[in-house]
Amino acid sequence: MFELNINPEQKRGLTILFALTIGLGGFYFLNSRPQAEPVVIQEIAPAITESATARLIINVAGKVKNPGVYQLPQGSRVVDAIEAAGKQLKGVDISDINLARILVDGEQILVGGSRVASGKAAPKKITEDNPLDINRASIAQLDTLPGIGPVTAQRIIDYRTKVGRINTVDELKKISGLGGAKFEEIKNLLRVL
Repeated sequence: MFELNINPEQKRGLTILFALTIGLGGFYFLNSRPQAEPVVIQEIAPAITESATARLIINVAGKVKNPGVYQLPQGSRVVDAIEAAGKQLKGVDISDINLARILVDGEQILVGGSRVASGKAAPKKITEDNPLDINRASIAQLDTLPGIGPVTAQRIIDYRTKVGRINTVDELKKISGLGGAKFEEIKNLLRVL
């Protein structure tokens, strides 16, 4: 058999060499593992910027200083659109417009109505030929509809405020107290602008 004669200095040298080999192998093993890719913020930022700069296109018409089409930021309200158009003309009553309502892209805000010499709005009878716009109607106007009292009129206003805009007359069926015969009686007296 073959026998190795290793002196103590050689044993120490081999032990150090073995330890260095193990250490270097471990170092290369740990550094060769796949690393997680860092998240790049720049790739996410453009999506946030686009939604933050989305604009609404609003037509402000009627008795304002500068009627026309305006671009307003998301979340703008009716009052912002009227201010963008230079505000209402002197003497124009806007109390029947919900100034706090959030705007919807593509809508028209109509400011002012017919005036008589006294400066008050000329009362117009609500008929099938002259239906009431449910998105602009006041509580007093809604209260003049057959079978609609102040409580139901307030429910319509509250619903309109909640949803921002009523898109169809049939949507009124969702309001408590406006189903069946009562709805059929008033539906032809209403419109959506």
